[in-house]
Amino acid sequence: MKTKQVIVNDVAYVIKEPTVGTLFPIMDYMETDPKKFQMELAKASIELDGAPIGDRILDLGLGEYLKLITEVITLSGLGEVPKP
Repeated sequence: MKTKQVIVNDVAYVIKEPTVGTLFPIMDYMETDPKKFQMELAKASIELDGAPIGDRILDLGLGEYLKLITEVITLSGLGEVPKP
């Protein structure tokens, strides 16, 4: 699996390519609830301090989130960020 370190505002995050087991349960949200899909994918794919970021993602600034989710989508091979 691919990984990439991304520094945002002097904080090191690790973006991990999602596994099939992570992606398949949330794939239906791509069409029905793109915002939920994007958030669940980010929670599972972004690591902070060696663990998935999970709900800590809600404390990020919007600019930080947008930089990270762009990397998540690119690394996962899903193309463009789904539009909410």
